Amino acid sequence: MKLTHKFAELMPEKRPQDPNLDGTGLRFETMEHGGEYPDTMPQAIKLIDAEGRSCIYVPITQDGKVVDSQDYSFDPEGW
Repeated sequence: MKLTHKFAELMPEKRPQDPNLDGTGLRFETMEHGGEYPDTMPQAIKLIDAEGRSCIYVPITQDGKVVDSQDYSFDPEGW
């Protein structure tokens, strides 16, 4: 069985914006730290724009381990 979570597209008015394309008004907050390695790398970073909209970036994990994406594939059977 394949479980797929579907999301609606996040429209621009709901996403954090950088109208000047220079980072003015953007703030970053580190959230969770730790993970499987004994370092201070944040496991989540929150981006907040001047109007208070925010999003959270988290690392990609596979089998509970942080991974670096190298490729992707499309499985038409899963659609």
